[in-house]
Amino acid sequence: MKLQALTLLAAFAVLHTGCEMHPASETIPGYAEKMKEKKAQAQEEAQHSEAADPNAPSYFPPKAP
Repeated sequence: MKLQALTLLAAFAVLHTGCEMHPASETIPGYAEKMKEKKAQAQEEAQHSEAADPNAPSYFPPKAP
């Protein structure tokens, strides 16, 4: 029983040590520049206010007198 558990643990340790992850900015050419541009666009859009709908739906019924 102990041998099976030890074998299973060893197999898991060997199979679980996969390759390490690398950031996309290091592995994909042009990724960092693309993300900087995307972030700048999002920042620019965040500076503008959104228009309110004058005909917005009413979520609550009118108060009764």
